Amino acid sequence: MEAFVKQFLLVFINTFGGSGLISKKMPGTVGSAIATIISYALPPSALLPFILSSLLFTLGTFTCQKYILNHPSNLDPGYIVIDEVCAIFLGNAMILTLLPYKWYLYIIIFIFFRLFDIWKPYPINEIEKYCKTKRILLGFGIMVDDILAILPTVLCSYSAVRLISLWWA
Repeated sequence: MEAFVKQFLLVFINTFGGSGLISKKMPGTVGSAIATIISYALPPSALLPFILSSLLFTLGTFTCQKYILNHPSNLDPGYIVIDEVCAIFLGNAMILTLLPYKWYLYIIIFIFFRLFDIWKPYPINEIEKYCKTKRILLGFGIMVDDILAILPTVLCSYSAVRLISLWWA
């Protein structure tokens, strides 16, 4: 019974309450969308999303590592979405420190994040590949590629909002 409870908790945390199990074809998109909705529901401040992102990164690194050690045949299953959720919270925290609060910022972050998370441009793809091929830092490897994908996401989101505001001015 104890093993079942531990396994259930690992799956529950790594799938962010089961949101990674909603869609077999797009679990990362579903997890990111749920994180976007939660971010929007939070008070418009950078502090709370940043704290949540930090907590989820720490928890996710640990729980993903435990899960992968129990299931070594699949090193980054799509239904593990705690990494996407963590990155969305961090991206929203970062953009809210750079720009005044606007509701559409959450949508822009979501769109650019999904683009960069799927595309995984250099060096994100190399870091992810290194962690998988060396079979080290597996939990960290699952989490860090999405954290790295949020950096160009925020840069592009900031640039897009600034360009649009110049155009509308």
